[in-house]
Amino acid sequence: MPTLLQLASKAEIEFHALTRSKEPLRQLKQLHEDLLTQCDKDQVFNLLEVATQKLVEKLSWALHNDNSMTPASVGIPELLDLCIAGATDNILLNHAPYKILEDLMDGQTIVTCEKLWELLETRKGQLTAANFIPPYDGKSAKTTKASLCLLRLSNTLLRRLSKTHNTVFCGRILTFLSFAFALSERSALNVTGRSNVSNVTVFEDEITFLENTPSDDTSDGAKAADYALYKTFWAIQRYFRQPNLATERDTEWATFTTELNAVLGAFESHSFSPKDLDPTRDDNAVSVGKDENGPSGFFQTKYLTNSRLFHLQLRDPVLRECMLTQFLIFFRHLETTKLPPTATVSQVKALTSRVLSLLKKTPSDGKRFSEMLVQVLDRENNWTQWKQDKCKPYERFPDDQAPVEPSAAPVEPPVKKRKQSMTDPLLESLVHEDTESLLSKIQGPSRKTEVPVEEFVQRFEEARDPENGIEREYWPDNDKMVCWRTMRGCMRTKLNFMDKIIQGTGTMVEAILGVHQGDVIPASSPAPSNSDEPATAPASPVEAPDTVDEPAKESPEGEEETE
Repeated sequence: MPTLLQLASKAEIEFHALTRSKEPLRQLKQLHEDLLTQCDKDQVFNLLEVATQKLVEKLSWALHNDNSMTPASVGIPELLDLCIAGATDNILLNHAPYKILEDLMDGQTIVTCEKLWELLETRKGQLTAANFIPPYDGKSAKTTKASLCLLRLSNTLLRRLSKTHNTVFCGRILTFLSFAFALSERSALNVTGRSNVSNVTVFEDEITFLENTPSDDTSDGAKAADYALYKTFWAIQRYFRQPNLATERDTEWATFTTELNAVLGAFESHSFSPKDLDPTRDDNAVSVGKDENGPSGFFQTKYLTNSRLFHLQLRDPVLRECMLTQFLIFFRHLETTKLPPTATVSQVKALTSRVLSLLKKTPSDGKRFSEMLVQVLDRENNWTQWKQDKCKPYERFPDDQAPVEPSAAPVEPPVKKRKQSMTDPLLESLVHEDTESLLSKIQGPSRKTEVPVEEFVQRFEEARDPENGIEREYWPDNDKMVCWRTMRGCMRTKLNFMDKIIQGTGTMVEAILGVHQGDVIPASSPAPSNSDEPATAPASPVEAPDTVDEPAKESPEGEEETE
């Protein structure tokens, strides 16, 4: 039985041959199956990972020692494609493609790393698939070894690259990360709001400052005053490196405001001359000539703190714009921080207005720049609030709903129940009003809701009038509710005609109107009425006597006869 070391050596040799094979994936599967017969599954993955790292080490040395070699000439693209296919088929570990790129870039120059990054960009569709970097589903983002390896690889590269010389390469890396990870990914967020305390501004001490100042330029008192301003100008950067330092104690706040007023006073006392504005105007002329609305190509660097440059820097529009922007960012941070007892909101607002006034006067277009900066800082509040809310996901995804099968009949919307008022107006009036006014309301015309029987009778009369041209199917005789209400009204005032109800409500109404069935009724009296069923038997005309008629005798044919 071979040992694991022997199996690793065998896997390394065979793995190296796979990159030059016509069917590398099939042979990799065969190698995986052969190793499974000699050790367990976890050991097989580890053996293949070691074999891959050994091969990457040889390729890395070949690239490093021979400048004529390129990633394509040593077979790195073939190895990367094989690792992608192997990880997809669960033959290699999930992070194998990113791991070989990480190992290669650790030992190569920036130029070679840029060529290796092109291999990753051309395969971004495969390397960002769900089996490598799972998509964010709106609830949780699953972290895999592949995603962690990509983050580690990218952060290592970004730390090595120069922000001034390798700006394009840095942008390509960040663009790939934004493509690979979801918008709600928290790996690149400074959730706790920690400051970059490592960015220390170093400036000269007083002895070095005096040595760099010519002895015949100014007097000793002027030199001391110049150094005090020089020290204050650069020492105030410590508050921007640690914003909470200014609000820890009252003494620190007093020191900060004193230094800030000194710097702002220096800016206000040093106006710009035409000579100071010439470089700025030339730069802007070039940018405006290219694109009136496009970027100016400005890139901010860290300024030198040499005392020989200090007087020039006080009249530099770009440096002044940079420092005033720092002040505004700091003041915006104070809005979310508890101020010391000696500080007031009005004091902060006054300083902010003073800084904005200076910024608007700064060439070449200070007014537009200040408006843009204020807008950016306002939108920054949303970003800060989102992080304070623990970075809740803001991406919207479609709801997971099962497909609804079409039904034969359309589903009727549910009937909404009317909300019943908990207090009855009548009960309220019983409590708050006197008896006399309450009775007048109850007996008033607004409380009368009963329809007179004459109105129902008029409906029947209008239906039978031939001038109206109403067809028989639309007569009120066919409306059970109208017939019932007509009959109910007749029980109170027309009781002597109730014997006609057997033949239908229409017959009873005709008797009330004093006409025979089928006769033409002139439109004169009001009332609608209907019968439960259309009248089929003729009825004799009946006058409305003052007394109730005697009971009618029913003929054998079912007709009624009145005496």
